[in-house]
Amino acid sequence: IFLAGIRRNNHHQRAMSSSTTMSLSNTNVDTAVDVNTNENEVASFLLSLPTTVSERIRNGDGGDAENNQFRVIMGNEAGDADSIVSALTLGYVTSQKMNASSSAAAAAAAPSTITSTTVVPIVSIPRADMALRRDVTLLLQFAGINTDNLLYVDDDIVTSHLLPSSSSGAAEAAGTKASITLVDHNRITSSLSHLSSMVTEIMDHHEDERVHETVTFDSGKRIIAFDKGHATVASTCTLVAERLFQMLSIGEEEEDATDVATAVTNKIDGSLGLLLLGVILLDSVNMLPAAGKGTPRDETAIRMLLAHTDWTYFEQSSSSSSPSLMDATAHNKIFPHTDEDANTTPTLLPDRTALFDILSGAKNDRQFWMELSVLDCLRMDYKKFLVANTNGGKQQSTTPSSPPLSIQSIGLSSVLIDMDSLLSKDNFMEDMETFLSTRDREDVGLFGILTVDFRDGKPNRELLLTGPNADVVDSFATYLVSHANTAFLEITERSSSATGCAGTVETTTEGKNGTSSSSSTMSSSVRVFRQGNGKGSRKQVAPLLLEHASSLSLSSHL
Repeated sequence: IFLAGIRRNNHHQRAMSSSTTMSLSNTNVDTAVDVNTNENEVASFLLSLPTTVSERIRNGDGGDAENNQFRVIMGNEAGDADSIVSALTLGYVTSQKMNASSSAAAAAAAPSTITSTTVVPIVSIPRADMALRRDVTLLLQFAGINTDNLLYVDDDIVTSHLLPSSSSGAAEAAGTKASITLVDHNRITSSLSHLSSMVTEIMDHHEDERVHETVTFDSGKRIIAFDKGHATVASTCTLVAERLFQMLSIGEEEEDATDVATAVTNKIDGSLGLLLLGVILLDSVNMLPAAGKGTPRDETAIRMLLAHTDWTYFEQSSSSSSPSLMDATAHNKIFPHTDEDANTTPTLLPDRTALFDILSGAKNDRQFWMELSVLDCLRMDYKKFLVANTNGGKQQSTTPSSPPLSIQSIGLSSVLIDMDSLLSKDNFMEDMETFLSTRDREDVGLFGILTVDFRDGKPNRELLLTGPNADVVDSFATYLVSHANTAFLEITERSSSATGCAGTVETTTEGKNGTSSSSSTMSSSVRVFRQGNGKGSRKQVAPLLLEHASSLSLSSHL
């Protein structure tokens, strides 16, 4: 019904600026595909959103919020490729499903009984920060999507109507009613915690923080691919792909991509397939066993995307008429062709390794990271984690001689260069403190930097911990090095002689230009560690730190 509904209403919906179709087709080997007339349906959907949302808000000024609803889909505050692309693609897929359902309902009921909902995927970082996400912008360009056309978390229309800055009912007052779907996280960011009651769906692969409990597993609205301390998928985009193929009734038995050129099957939009495939390859590190990221579910999603995407969308040479913004060099690497004089058929499949290498190269480019300021390095991929309140909200009594060990939150930044290179940046300590002094980070009791660089294809990880209370930092240091729960990470503390900032640092740090910075309030409570297990990312480290923080809070209140 879903597929048939889309195909029946294809012509009508294309005439509407606020609606697009999924460009699905029953493709037969004898069916000619005119790539010159192929439309980028995902790009059209995203391009239409700002106008659609503005019109819906303006038309809803009469206060009919019940029939003027928005479903906001957003990733986590770090805004990596998975958070951004899973929100955009799930938004598109959900919108098309709702369009088909609305068409079916319209045929059976009076139009006045149908509630109008607009699906609005939002990029979860400030608009100005998008330029720092080189892998994301490159992938979106490959898919023919202009990042300027997207909606961002700090856009006026978002902060004024969709995600109001207070719980005073601004959205309702504007004649709208919004719900929120969280992707790539399962606890709404602290800056939007006043909107917690608006969360109605979760799609994630991190440890369940057990909030938004009205969103239940039984309802099918709480999908968290995390079990027994490990993610069961490397990417939220894998979950989006699984939902997409479930909607299209395409099973794993049809995943073989060896005969795509002659397959008779449903095809998904080329740009949609490329977006999902690119991020899954990034997050699974192209399913390299040494990285320990990919799972069988990721591999299945990769194979099904290869088999069931209409790759003819990209078969044009890279030119001004190409539907993608991909340059010729990248295009020819990702979609290699045989010699035109050879008596063979060009492949219709992208080279997954080439796609991964290009995106990974943009993300991990050492020169790019070395040129970034300390502030940009730390804010690029930052997440804040709230510590579970184990005191029932009671205020803790303290004395000057006995500072509290409990903390309210933990902040963690992932940085894609080695620790020594990061620490050697000019004014590292001062800039780190500036980063932590902003209003939304003032309550961070422990801050960590997780660095990773790849050597011979294997991740090399190190960790820095700091905070305003040296006793708290020392407690976490002891926990990481000595506790049985953290043994699998193989944490050892670095010698303070390794670098000017390593170990328990001195009161001053020296930049590359030889100038010394002034002493800092955190300089006496910085600890740096090596992590022997390169497979342990923030996804594994954060729950351990939160577990210890909760135990500190509990013991402090006994």
